[in-house]
Amino acid sequence: MNLKPRFLLLTALLFVAAAGAAWYASRQLAENIVAQWALRYAEKQVLYDKSRLLQPIVREIALSRQFASSEEIRAWARHPDDPALARQAFAEMENYRKNFTDRSYFIALRGSGRYYHNNAQDEFAGRQYRYTLSPDRPEDRWFYDIIRQHHDLHLNVNPDVNLGVTKLRIDVLVRDGDAILGVTGTGLDLTTFIHAVVDQSQPGMTSLFVDHNGAIQAHRDQRLIDFASISKTVKEHKTLDLVFDRQEDRDAIHAAMQELERVESPVISRFVRIKGRRFLAGVAYLPEIDWYEISLLDLDVVLPLNSFTGILLVYGLTLLAALALFNFVLNRRVLRPLLNLDQAMQAIELGKPAVTLSPGDGDGEGEIARLIEHFQRMARAQQETRQSLEGKVRERTEALEQLAMTDALTGLLNRRGMSERIAVEISRSRREHTPIGLLWLDIDWFKEINDRHGHAKGDEALKAVAELLHAMLRPYDSLSRWGGDEYLVLTPASDADDLHALGERIRLAMADTCRLKGIDATPLALTISVGGYLAAAEDDMETLLQRADQALYDAKASGRNCYRAYGGAT
Repeated sequence: MNLKPRFLLLTALLFVAAAGAAWYASRQLAENIVAQWALRYAEKQVLYDKSRLLQPIVREIALSRQFASSEEIRAWARHPDDPALARQAFAEMENYRKNFTDRSYFIALRGSGRYYHNNAQDEFAGRQYRYTLSPDRPEDRWFYDIIRQHHDLHLNVNPDVNLGVTKLRIDVLVRDGDAILGVTGTGLDLTTFIHAVVDQSQPGMTSLFVDHNGAIQAHRDQRLIDFASISKTVKEHKTLDLVFDRQEDRDAIHAAMQELERVESPVISRFVRIKGRRFLAGVAYLPEIDWYEISLLDLDVVLPLNSFTGILLVYGLTLLAALALFNFVLNRRVLRPLLNLDQAMQAIELGKPAVTLSPGDGDGEGEIARLIEHFQRMARAQQETRQSLEGKVRERTEALEQLAMTDALTGLLNRRGMSERIAVEISRSRREHTPIGLLWLDIDWFKEINDRHGHAKGDEALKAVAELLHAMLRPYDSLSRWGGDEYLVLTPASDADDLHALGERIRLAMADTCRLKGIDATPLALTISVGGYLAAAEDDMETLLQRADQALYDAKASGRNCYRAYGGAT
């Protein structure tokens, strides 16, 4: 087979292979674009829905807590048959009713089981006592379950059979010390709430809210809502099983809910399938109401792959045109000159006069010139590549040097980094005749924290101290973790009084604000001892460190949690 048909066949095979690879790469690119965009879109939508949900509920929760802690309400709840206390309590109820968004309230007393209620129309003015709760009636189980669980706050979607309404109820315990006097609160109309929060999603977006058990508390389809969750067993709940078809998707959402309790991420996203369609599920935790929000993004609706068809078509046509141009140039610049050269060689072989080749039939100097040009481009590309690699090596080296000068736990300068900083500042101080001061800080009784509460709590204490120091210091001060539980602060103090003021300010702030929780949840206050030294002009680094260390020793010997300057000054 001659060279030309071979090149034509190779060109055709290249086109088929390139077209297939282009289609696969373009589809993967489109899917990656959809996935990345969808992740960001889902996160923004989840956070937006979270803010819209919390805005009305948090206000009602705050009012309900105030309502439950009202002294008039508690006094009456202790003595419900006292007419004077009752009048004061009913007046207080009306004040809160007018402030609640739903313009309604309820109070149920534990001792008598009496249930009091008034609505937005003030329909029950003067007869707020509606009925008496009974532990034997299933519709009243919510009240006794709330009392039994001892949680101060409950959110419960519940139909009130006696009053004929369905509310998103906010239930708050009325306490008298440890004693529970009853339950009070308000509600939000479920239909209005769902329309205002859940039904406002964009096309292709579905939002729902669930509790820790996965029971659905709010959904645009009210048939899926798990009414009266507080009074149901686990098997009776309407859960996420009604939304997701596959068990692996249910497990993924439950795992995301559990992960949100351990990490600080505001949103966790998972790809799932519902009725054979691809969805992106964004999960967020709402600690204010102890619910989870799940936003489902239908990828086929929000950003379908067929929207990339035009791009793929342009890409394919461009590839076809490029291959056609390639075949044209190959035939003109390579195949035709080679054919002419072959004919000339055959003519010489047969003894015929040599065919005269025109300059365009493969001009050697032109080809060599182009080859040199290609080489020069390759050399430039190689040089650019080398420079790029050298730049990356310099960046990595600088990053490693920075890492070598930084404490891994606190992110502050370590001993090596601070030593270099001190040497620079001493030289500057001598050159500019400006004083510098050094504060040597040590966490008091740090070994007892490690021994009693564990090294993890000790690390938490080290980081807390570092954060407080970093927040207090000025941009031109230098801060380092010198080692263990010791920190150094290098500052351009104007005099000993300036250094003393800074040391005292740090010590007082540490004692007042730096508190942790021990392993037994008891408060764990942190204090520090501070030694300070204002450097003299002739001091070197060793002298500076030794005298600041001596000042710290004096502070510890003076009972800790105090500031001492070198030479005994306080």
